[in-house]
Parts: sequence; structure tokens; C-alpha cells
Amino acid sequence: MGTRFRFLLGIVIPVLLLGLSDCNNSSSSSSSGTGALFVASQGDSSVSSFSIDLSTGLLTASGAKVATGNTPSAMILAPSGTTLFVANSNPAIPPQSPPCTSPSPGTITAYTVNTDGTLTAVSGSTQAGAVPVAMAIDSGGHFLFVANQGLQCDPTSGTISVFSIQAKALTKVPGSPFTVAAPRAPSGTGPSGVAVTPDGKFLYVVNQFDSTVTKFSVDASGVLTQGPTLPVGTTPTAAAITPDGGFLYVTNASTVSAFAICNQVLTSCNDPTSPDGSLTVVAGSPFSAGIEPVAIIAAPSGKFLYVVNRQSNQISEYKIATGTGVLTPDTQATISTGANPVGASIRLGTSTITATGGVTDYLYVPNLGGASISVYSFDSTVGSLSLVGGPVSITGGQPSAVAAE
Repeated sequence: MGTRFRFLLGIVIPVLLLGLSDCNNSSSSSSSGTGALFVASQGDSSVSSFSIDLSTGLLTASGAKVATGNTPSAMILAPSGTTLFVANSNPAIPPQSPPCTSPSPGTITAYTVNTDGTLTAVSGSTQAGAVPVAMAIDSGGHFLFVANQGLQCDPTSGTISVFSIQAKALTKVPGSPFTVAAPRAPSGTGPSGVAVTPDGKFLYVVNQFDSTVTKFSVDASGVLTQGPTLPVGTTPTAAAITPDGGFLYVTNASTVSAFAICNQVLTSCNDPTSPDGSLTVVAGSPFSAGIEPVAIIAAPSGKFLYVVNRQSNQISEYKIATGTGVLTPDTQATISTGANPVGASIRLGTSTITATGGVTDYLYVPNLGGASISVYSFDSTVGSLSLVGGPVSITGGQPSAVAAE
């Protein structure tokens, strides 16, 4: 499931309306329907709600904003679509050099998603670790995994919090938060991204401080057991797993590392009869990306991958080779965004495309520096992105995370 990465407040903190222009301009049929988009804003510590016209992708503001904690950095919907979680990193972050004092703990705020697409805050908040920046939920909606990046000057502050989800309540699992051992860096790992396999058996943690990815096994109660740690590119930021659980992709400073997962795709296992979640580097990895990629998301078909590049203000578009996971640029390799894009979320649409038999789906990207959301459409069988109208302004400024339902 998804994860989001952010660069905020001048320090490294990891952390989604005119007419439709789809990839082929050949939409033959559509059915009515609406979805919802939720946008967290750091400018006023709030979450805004928008309705999505599923035949066009266009957004319409719906309902009043709801308050969240300080410096919202990531958000994720439960698979049921009825609960939204927001990670708030809080601004009380001490200097990165000695003397080092622990930052204020971050929080997780929860919201009920109403039938009209508006939000109602669940009372109270749940304490997370130091500087929570990314979240993931297994497809069954059993556990919420939170990457707490911590500080380089405090090697013990980078952790993974795990909560069991009961309706809208979060309860820490035994042993949480879990430390990520740092074999390569005495200053700690700095967890910046998390991705969990759809079956919930394996969790992968991207570590920004020591440029690694770590495998964890997840037992039936949500307890983590650390496995091998592998090197990736410089300062990795975020991770995504394909919907079939077969491949893991990690964004680095200017590249994407790709791994086959020994889980559902058994051809990647040393012992095909015993999937263990181990990672094998995909041929040709790492693959070139834009400047400072900070978010990554796979299309629901598993055929395409989108990487949001913060400094080059663009999205890199890739085809995923069936069976091997090799990335190649799509027919259109990149498309521009607003200023400083920092996340991504996809919503399935309802319009059928005659020429290909595909469906027009939508990608939403928050532009932190542009105080806006960019909206894109793509043919589910082709993958190339097309801009839908102009950017949607976000009152309050500094949109930092999105989630579509």
C-alpha cells in the first residue's frame, strides 16, 4: 500500500478545472459517479475534502475543512474507505547537530469518511514516534505501519510504529515502536518510507540516513521481525509495491531501485516452495529518474509506475515489464507539475476508451510550493498522463499529502 515522503521546513522530512483531455481523446461511454479526494495542508494544519467527477476527474470542494495536527506530512485511507489517517510530524524539531534533544512526538489523527465525502474528526489523537513521515496499511486493513524518521544526531529515534486497526481506533501492537538496526551507519537509519505486501506478510522500510532498504516479517499480531538490509541509491525517500506483490520500487536522489519480491511471484525465490519475502535486484536497476524524486505509485493494473520529482517539477512515467519488473520510459517519459510536487494518489474512473478498451483513470499530485493540486488522466492500458485543466488552488497553502477514495 501507499506511502508518502516529504521535504519540509528546510530540513529533510519524508513524507497526492476546465475540460478533460484523456490519453486518446476517444472516450466512448461513461457512467455517473463521484469519488472523494482529501488534501492535507501545512499552511493552516487542515484537511480539505473534494468530490471527484469519475467521468472527468474534475474536483469540486465539498464541506468545511477539518483541523489536523501540526505539520501534516502523510495520509492514508483504510481499505474500507471509511477511515482516513493523517500523520503529523509537529514543528518542534531541534537542531541536527549537538547538543541533540529529542523532538516532540508526532501524532496520528483519524477521521470518519462520511457518505457524502466529507470528514468528521475522531476525538483525540494517537502518539507516534519522532517525526512520522510515511504510512502503509495492508490490504486487509488490519495494521497501520508508520515510519518515524527521527534525527541523525539520535540513532535511537528512528523507528517503526505498528498499530492494530479496530474500526477507527489504533492500538499499539506488542513491542511497538520497533527499531531499525543500522549496520551501515552509526547515526541511525532514518526511516523515510514504508511499503507492505498486499497479504500483509512483509514490510519494507526505506532508510534515508544509511541509503538502505530493510525487510521485516509481519506476524499475525502485527509484530515485526527484522530481516536482511540491502543497499539502494543515495538518500532514498519512498517505496511502492506493485498490486500483485511481486516488485518493490524505491526512489533515490535521482534514480529508482527495483527488486523482485519472493512472495507471490515465486519465480523470484531461491526456493519456490518457500516464499520468504527476500529481495532480488531487477536487471538494469537502478533506473534513471528526475531530480529529487519524493513519491512513487504504481497503477492499479501493475503495468505502469509514476515517480514524482520535487526539484525538477515533473512526473517520470514508466512501463513495468511483465514478469521481470524492468522499467522503461513510457511513450511520454515525463510531464510537468506545479512547483515542488510532493505526493500522488490514483482514483479509478468510469469512462471507457473505444480505441483501446481501457478506462480513463486519474492521478492527483499536491504541489507544496504551488499551493495547488495537479490533475491528470491516463488510459489504463496505455499509461501516459494528460493534464486535466489547470491546477486546483488549495486555500491555506502548502498541500503536503493526498488520498483518493
